Amino acid sequence: MTLGAGYRYLMSSVARADEATKVAGLTGYYAATGTPPGWFLGAGLAGLAGGVGVETGSQVTEKQLWRMLGMLQDPVTGEQLGRPPTGKGMVFVDHLGRVRKAKSSVAGFDLTFSVPKSVSVAWALADEPTRARIHAAHQRALKAVIAYGESQVFATRTGHAGAITEDVRGVVATAFDHWDSRAGDPQLHTHVVVLNRVQPVVDGRWRTLDSKGLFRAAVGMSELYNGLLADELTRDLGWAWLPQERARSTEPKWEVDGVGKELRDEFAQRSSVIERAKDDLVDAFAASHGRQPSAREVIGLRQRATLATREAKQVKPLTELIRGWRVRGRDFVGDDQPAWVAALAGRHTQKLVTADDLRQGILADAATLVVAKVADKRATFTRANLLAEAHRQLHGVRFATQADRIAAAERTATLATDRAVMLTPAETLNVPEHLRRADGSSMLRARNSEVYATQELLDAEARLLAAGQATDGPTVSTRVTARLGHMIVPGKEHVLSAEQAHAVAAVVTSGRRLDVLVGAAGTGKSTTMAGVRAAWEAEHGPGSVVGLAPSAASAEVLADAVGVPTENTAKWISENQRSPEREQCLREYAARLSGAYPCVATRQLQQRAAAERAAYARWTLRPEQLVIIDEASMTATKDLDHITAVATRAGAKVLLVGDWAQLSPVQAGGAFKLLADDRGADVATLHDVRRFRHEWERDSTLQLRTGNPEAADTYLAHGRVESGTREDMLDLLFDAWLTDTRAGRQSLMIAADAQTVADLNARARAHNVAVGAVADGGVTTADGTTIAVGDVVVTRRNVRAYFTGRGWVKNGDDWIVRETRDDGSVRLSRPDNGGVAILPATYVAEHLELGYASTAHRAQGRTVDTAHAYVTPTTTREPLYVMATRGRESNRMYVNVDHDPDDGTRHNEPEHAEPDEVLRHAIATTGADSSATQTRRDEAAAARAPWRVDGHRAAGVATRYL
Repeated sequence: MTLGAGYRYLMSSVARADEATKVAGLTGYYAATGTPPGWFLGAGLAGLAGGVGVETGSQVTEKQLWRMLGMLQDPVTGEQLGRPPTGKGMVFVDHLGRVRKAKSSVAGFDLTFSVPKSVSVAWALADEPTRARIHAAHQRALKAVIAYGESQVFATRTGHAGAITEDVRGVVATAFDHWDSRAGDPQLHTHVVVLNRVQPVVDGRWRTLDSKGLFRAAVGMSELYNGLLADELTRDLGWAWLPQERARSTEPKWEVDGVGKELRDEFAQRSSVIERAKDDLVDAFAASHGRQPSAREVIGLRQRATLATREAKQVKPLTELIRGWRVRGRDFVGDDQPAWVAALAGRHTQKLVTADDLRQGILADAATLVVAKVADKRATFTRANLLAEAHRQLHGVRFATQADRIAAAERTATLATDRAVMLTPAETLNVPEHLRRADGSSMLRARNSEVYATQELLDAEARLLAAGQATDGPTVSTRVTARLGHMIVPGKEHVLSAEQAHAVAAVVTSGRRLDVLVGAAGTGKSTTMAGVRAAWEAEHGPGSVVGLAPSAASAEVLADAVGVPTENTAKWISENQRSPEREQCLREYAARLSGAYPCVATRQLQQRAAAERAAYARWTLRPEQLVIIDEASMTATKDLDHITAVATRAGAKVLLVGDWAQLSPVQAGGAFKLLADDRGADVATLHDVRRFRHEWERDSTLQLRTGNPEAADTYLAHGRVESGTREDMLDLLFDAWLTDTRAGRQSLMIAADAQTVADLNARARAHNVAVGAVADGGVTTADGTTIAVGDVVVTRRNVRAYFTGRGWVKNGDDWIVRETRDDGSVRLSRPDNGGVAILPATYVAEHLELGYASTAHRAQGRTVDTAHAYVTPTTTREPLYVMATRGRESNRMYVNVDHDPDDGTRHNEPEHAEPDEVLRHAIATTGADSSATQTRRDEAAAARAPWRVDGHRAAGVATRYL
């Protein structure tokens, strides 16, 4: 939270003193118009008011909150705490002479503790005493998390360049309880605002909080809260908990046993009051004008709705909210809702566990699972990542005390680090006593900042590097490469460019077992791969090139581009691992056929043997074959290692094709860039961008690719950027896409997150239903989406048994719905009328989605006429680069400058950012997975930093800056 932000919204809903008194306690606020006043918490309160301190739990006044969040002052005395802040409105002139706004000082950090939806529903429908007990359990859990953070997370940096990380005496925080979401649904949550001023244990001088340490631990603290809250409610009310699947996450969400999905969904609406008012205005506009409003007209209507709802808005008493919630809940649980809540009790029948109950062997097994889960998702990780996963693994266990849960998770995380390799060099300096924490650890290293990887991944990367350096692999002769400049590319009807011919020659003549071809978006990698295939087959014959890609859909694209049989890497590896089994079968067939006499049974046996030989040949490699892996930057390191090892044993060659600047795999990756960097200037590279119509866009995409923030100014200067609120941007994005598609252009709506894609899909479907292009009724998927005849959909799971005219149903395939049936099944056809599929109801419910919009991951590798990308302050460079490079004619960005990552529980208008700031931040921020090998090098280089080399010098620096 920047200076002054949050002050108004935190105070705006607080009940007035004449409606509720401190004597009445929480109950007094149930009938009052608003929420309870904020209250102080945190051990750092002892340092306020000149050391007199502030009582924990005491009420926060409006003046005190302004001093804290508006001035970074002592809330009691008004004394400045540490360095005076930089206020809003200040400007500076950058190195190019441009006037820019200075960043406002960070006043605090809003840690929002929100109970699971099932808890909010039970709280809303319970009687008053039970409601108070649920609220008390929530407060006990969040207080425990803050106390944990004060001992293990919160810190400050001192010394030269913040070299020293000091523990603090505690934090100064205020907590504000709220009852509902922005949509008016029950959502018990508390905003805990931690002041960006803390006192180090050493000298007590007020300094800023170390935000990096807080962000590193944020997920683990959230998981800890969830576990502690569940424990509290089980101990007090006897509730049991069940894991529930989530639509867009592999991690389960734990909900109260007995609070069903339909009831939870009823109280999880996303439409806000403003959006409902806007929809009414849109209907009125259509009725009076005889047409639907344009996107810009909708923006104006939304602004009118905002003003109207703001003027009419009244913070309702909790009693009034509860009456409304009970009306909505009646159809699900009946009239006696408190009795229904009471019946949730007593479902937990197991013994509450203590930390001592979990023997070392149990925790060791949990630690092994923790490492496996974390290492599968990322190449490198910290203890904070392991601790967060430990909390997830322990969530199904109910502990006797808060200390028991914390101790068990900490022990599990420590055991997990023992099963990994620390990439950060161990401290070897003789650190002075005054630079050691109470636990003996060095202040020269942030707590839990050490980076780890598994030995298995390090070994895999080492094998890949060795294969990339080995030059005893198969090659193509100069007789073939001499003709590259005149060779017609298969399926392209044109010759290679000089750059493409040079890249092909470099790859096919290198002799490297594992080769790399790097190409920026739009440089013609597909054409170059087709040239590689032509050159290789000219030397080694038809069938000597095999194509692989990380997904079935991208494998199909590769097949079309290169003209060879292709498969997705997971399927190929799975089948290849069955090679020993097939070899044994072939030996058995040979033995049985060796003495067989001619007959029907023998012919049948010969046919089965031939089928087995064909399968064996398909899923293995032979000498002098070439395996092309497209989109290799999205292929997991372990998969690259397996394929390369098989190729090396067979005497084949592997070529990785991709772009390290694009998206990383869902699993642990980073190997593609590691291999490209290892080759240095020698790596085969395509630089000439050919995709875009405009020359300036070719240059700008290369600047974006390498992280040059100046690219943002170019896109703005050429009118490619729109900016505004989320809903306004989605309206403009959809309208522009609709205009393009009506004009016959192939256009794509793209977003980095699945929720925005779902919202864009909903807009597109609603429009098509309104104009009669899509039927109103249809089949309903598991997440409540309606799919009907005429809808564009995408299949999300590979099922080879569902045949089509072009093969089989793949994850990522686009379709048009042609028929929906009463049993929930559907008949689909390809957009190009190339094939038909009939999907059963079970597949439709779980694995069929609307496909008007696409995630950045699914869009990578696609080329269209125009692309429209949604961008937020959380967007990073890699998805932005992918989204900004799909369109030949134009690529437009729709920047949400009022983004709030926790939109459901915010109660104010979010802070406004300038579009160039959002784009610059996205371009400068990488989210790519770095290999373990490169991370180890980076950590070693950081350990050799001048201030670390000499422990005594570090001590001197520390003393000088304390």
